[in-house]
Amino acid sequence: MKILTRYLLKEMIVPFLIGQAAIVLLLTGSVLYNNANVFLQNQVPIWFVVRLALYFIPFLIHMTMPVAMAVAASLAVSRLGRDSEITVLRASGCSLVRIFMPIFVTGLVVSVGDFLFGEYVVPPAILRYQAVLDELPTLLKRLSPPAGQWIVASDNSYVIKVQNMSQKRDYIDLTGVTIISGVTSPYGQHEAFTAISDTGRFEGGKWIMYHAQIYSYDAKDKTKFSVGNHDKLVKYIPVDPQSFSSGFILQMPMGQMAGSATRTFKELGEELKRDKSQGITDYYALIDYHFKLSVPFSCLVMALCCAPMALRFARGGGFMGTLLSICLVFVYWNTLLLARILGTPGAEGAHPLMPPGVAAWSQNVLFIVLGIWVLRRSE
Repeated sequence: MKILTRYLLKEMIVPFLIGQAAIVLLLTGSVLYNNANVFLQNQVPIWFVVRLALYFIPFLIHMTMPVAMAVAASLAVSRLGRDSEITVLRASGCSLVRIFMPIFVTGLVVSVGDFLFGEYVVPPAILRYQAVLDELPTLLKRLSPPAGQWIVASDNSYVIKVQNMSQKRDYIDLTGVTIISGVTSPYGQHEAFTAISDTGRFEGGKWIMYHAQIYSYDAKDKTKFSVGNHDKLVKYIPVDPQSFSSGFILQMPMGQMAGSATRTFKELGEELKRDKSQGITDYYALIDYHFKLSVPFSCLVMALCCAPMALRFARGGGFMGTLLSICLVFVYWNTLLLARILGTPGAEGAHPLMPPGVAAWSQNVLFIVLGIWVLRRSE
């Protein structure tokens, strides 16, 4: 039986790597193609585009690993079924469960690997990706800062208003700067203030205010109010480049999910625990928490579902395995996206149509049941 396990693993390695590489290259190419006009019109340096793509690739690998698992399982079983090798194995007394067991175990191992990859590689990569985006306003000469308008930070923690902006070579001169903050940090620290300055500078994602007058208060006890002066106030406030120019809009696949990938499963768990102790329910954090597990777990789901399904169509040739994996992944990901939408709060913080836990795991349960049903019918 060890020979069978090694044989099946050997059949899956090449399709897995090819499937992973193909889908990542396809999505990376679509990112570059869809944003080519934005990059060219705003004269984005080529090295900036390369960095943007490189830091976004780990997220694509993390999200598309289930696709690679589906391709590997489907092609391996299709090839064995087409050449009647599964028929020979069954004639020798092997059940389908035993034959497919190496595929199921591989799916479990890939799920664990995908989870760890999403915990330790993806968050720092997405943070670097966002840092590169923050550099845009100081790099692009064609960017048109909207003077006299309120600018909201990417994390909604600050609002900024500048009366006049002047684009320089490596920074932006500011006149009449107002920054308002009312932040509660993840560690329970409170920072609430209003800073006003006649002059300032925006450089490398940092908002610098000279001779700033600061009005601060305690967010817990708003009766505690203080006024102070600061010769040089520096705040790192990430701002979407679209806030500086309405024509600069990047089209990134699964961009909203990438934005929530900066927090790890452990950090989300601690945040939810802290919110629960305060009687707060953050549905956005809750749905991200469940999807942190359900998406990597879908590698195992693809193994459980694609292997028996591929056997049913193995006689159609090797192309049927590829077509089957594409169709299953297409249905799965659209079901996942629909479930995420239903599990997301509505307008003005309304309750989601589906509990976040149910939304995150419903498609996994559905495809596991489908795979088990087909496996029993085939047996």
